[in-house]
Order: sequence, then structure tokens, then C-alpha cells
Amino acid sequence: MDDRLDPVTRTSDQDREKALARERDRKDLREWLAEWRYWLGGGVIMSAVWGVQCLRKDELGFYWPVTPLGVWAAVLVAIALWPRSGGGGGEG
Repeated sequence: MDDRLDPVTRTSDQDREKALARERDRKDLREWLAEWRYWLGGGVIMSAVWGVQCLRKDELGFYWPVTPLGVWAAVLVAIALWPRSGGGGGEG
């Protein structure tokens, strides 16, 4: 059997690979945006806890949620900027 592919087959394979890459990118974006929604939800909950603490003490204290939210946001940004591994299927 000849190892060379005809142009139609080669184009079809390239189109399929491009479509798979686009779909993978869309899936990655959806997951990343979902993580930001979780971050926002966590921020609301931690801010509510902080607010209740301030009300109980009757004074504004240090806004401690800034630390976990900052670390979490830095991780999410790093995920967006970190180069993706060349392979398919798995993480890492």
C-alpha cells in the first residue's frame, strides 16, 4: 500500500484535526470560565463571613478574603498563560 495520501484525504484529516482543536479550546474556555464563577462564589461567601465578623465586632477588620482570593486568582491566570502540553487525552 502506498504511504502517500491523496490531497482530499490529507485535507479531510487536517480539517478534522482543526475541528478537534477548536472544540478542545472551547471546552477548555468553558471550564476556565466555570472556575472563575466558582472563584466569584467563594468570594461572596468569604466576604459574607468577613462582613458578619465585622458586624459582631462592631468594627471593620482586615479584609482577610483578599489572601485566598488572590492566590486562587493567580492560579487561574497561570492556568490561562501556562503552555498546554503537546499531547492529547490526559492532564499534565
